Amino acid sequence: MEMTSAVKGRRCGTCTLCCKLLTIPQFGNPSGQWCPHCVKGRGCALYPDWPNECRSFYCGYLLWSELGEHWRPSRSKMVVAFKPDGMEIIIHVDPGVPNAWRAEPYYTEIRSMAGQAAETAYTIFVQIGRRIIVVFPDREVDLGVVAEDERVSIQEEAGPGTRKRALKVKANDPRIV
Repeated sequence: MEMTSAVKGRRCGTCTLCCKLLTIPQFGNPSGQWCPHCVKGRGCALYPDWPNECRSFYCGYLLWSELGEHWRPSRSKMVVAFKPDGMEIIIHVDPGVPNAWRAEPYYTEIRSMAGQAAETAYTIFVQIGRRIIVVFPDREVDLGVVAEDERVSIQEEAGPGTRKRALKVKANDPRIV
């Protein structure tokens, strides 16, 4: 997965969905609510003095050539994000269209991502507001709303074969890897 620069020809343009689906702690906007500085369809009213978090963010559509044009966030109603630790791919879904990720071809492609991730250390998450769904190759685990003081822990299950499980745990739980 090469993600060092934007795919040639792709840019944000009028898409501002990341300003709604991602939390910007500096502004206190929760996931699923528009940043107070977003001018929908135009960009940031603070530009060029916007926060470093925003300045350094590039969604998966911009970075990952494997995601087709249909993944453009303004079209798909989803923003694909990569965690800085490189271990998680989070598909942020617009709460106004919560089943967008289940529509085709997205659902099949997300399941394919999960299959590819099984061979690596990656985990695929679908996030709708604070609701988290972990997508494994063979199943989905809906953890419901994950509170501020909770985290998601992915663990290997005991037994034959390698199967992972997802748990919602308190942030200070020693099971968090």
